[in-house]
Amino acid sequence: MYLPDISETAQFQARSLVTDSSPLANVKFVLNSTGVAGLLGGEEAMSTTALAQMYDRRKWLGWYNTPGSYIIGTRCLRLAHSIISYSRVNPGSGVTGSEIAHVDPALLLQHDGWSKGPAFKGIYSGTSMQETGPLASLLVKKCISMSGTAIEGRKTQPVNVTIAKLEHNPSLQPRLRFHHSLPIFAIIPIAVSLATCVVCGLYSEWYAFSMILLGILARGLTCLFIGSGELVFDRPKCAEGSLPGDGILGCGQELVLLKGDENTVNAVTRGRFFFTFRSKHARGLVKLCSFFLIAQAIAQFICVPQSNFFGQLMFVFSIATSWVYNLWFVSSDKVEIHKEIFRNVLGLPRLERFIFPNRCSAVVSLLLSVNDQTRSGHLETSKKILDDFLPSGVLVWEIWKGIVIEHLKKGLPLRFDDTHWTHPDLLSESDRSLLKIRLQDAETAYAAFGSNK
Repeated sequence: MYLPDISETAQFQARSLVTDSSPLANVKFVLNSTGVAGLLGGEEAMSTTALAQMYDRRKWLGWYNTPGSYIIGTRCLRLAHSIISYSRVNPGSGVTGSEIAHVDPALLLQHDGWSKGPAFKGIYSGTSMQETGPLASLLVKKCISMSGTAIEGRKTQPVNVTIAKLEHNPSLQPRLRFHHSLPIFAIIPIAVSLATCVVCGLYSEWYAFSMILLGILARGLTCLFIGSGELVFDRPKCAEGSLPGDGILGCGQELVLLKGDENTVNAVTRGRFFFTFRSKHARGLVKLCSFFLIAQAIAQFICVPQSNFFGQLMFVFSIATSWVYNLWFVSSDKVEIHKEIFRNVLGLPRLERFIFPNRCSAVVSLLLSVNDQTRSGHLETSKKILDDFLPSGVLVWEIWKGIVIEHLKKGLPLRFDDTHWTHPDLLSESDRSLLKIRLQDAETAYAAFGSNK
């Protein structure tokens, strides 16, 4: 004997007591909460919320019902717990934590390139960093997107080398805000959300009406608060008389040689971005936004299925429109944000990218670029660079390194003959053959350096 589900029966009986004149009132299909959750685009929605802080007047364009409210809410809750006072970021500044609060933007922009940067090894200072700042990550991504000059030679696994000549930027502004014109497309999600909310009200679809209105208010208030802050770039100052800051950024198949003023290199490797809120109630306001967004998500899961099909359709149409807009906004504005950050912090660095056919040639090219402007007394760094990026402790490799460094110290061109690879310490023919191949790789790098100097 078939027994109907009690919840479905109660829901049907409750609806039958109300005379419904809305379109599609006789449709029995119900969009359940799982179906609505499938349209969530929380990461994109979070990014559009965070990016509102970087543009003038963009904070006023968040008044629309958007998917991803639960993800935004939980991220804002983590944001509240991560807030630190300005006095902790810059001790001795004289500014108390009740006036300014700092927030790491990586919590809001996790999938927009604000991750930690690659490893860095200082050439002269001896600095070794396993992780660098987000500006280093953006620089490496910029280098990867560039086309490079292919170098002919023995092919194994290609290694890309970028020479980044950084300019000193005395006009660097600690507070960054971008003055872009407001896109006409920003009106679309606002208009659709308001229109669907009004239509639901006209046809007495009160469940859908209240959920769309709640979504508009939750999103709008969150954007208004997040957008009230400023993006701040903070970099530690170098001590007077510090060694040159030149170094090699990256590992694996992507290497970037940073050359320039030590303060500029320090900004790339150690610089940090913060979202700054000039309010002693910043933590409480973030928690309030978080509670509002999470409550909205829970209310939508409960109330949207209670609406008729027309109301559910209006609700889904509003968040689907917002989701498409969020995707477009993130994909188009992310590139502009990166360009603006480079112009504000690094100016216009000169980047030259080369694609070497093997790692040995790539590392020798770095060595040549460093020694091209190395002052006397710093040539001992050559051995350290070779040890950091090539195998060490193997006889063939150690002999090869000694030959290359000896040529550089004497100012000789990297050209070799059989007197070099028939080394007396190498007894087997296979070791001598391997040494010959490595020396030819060094010749490849030397020829490329001379032609592109």
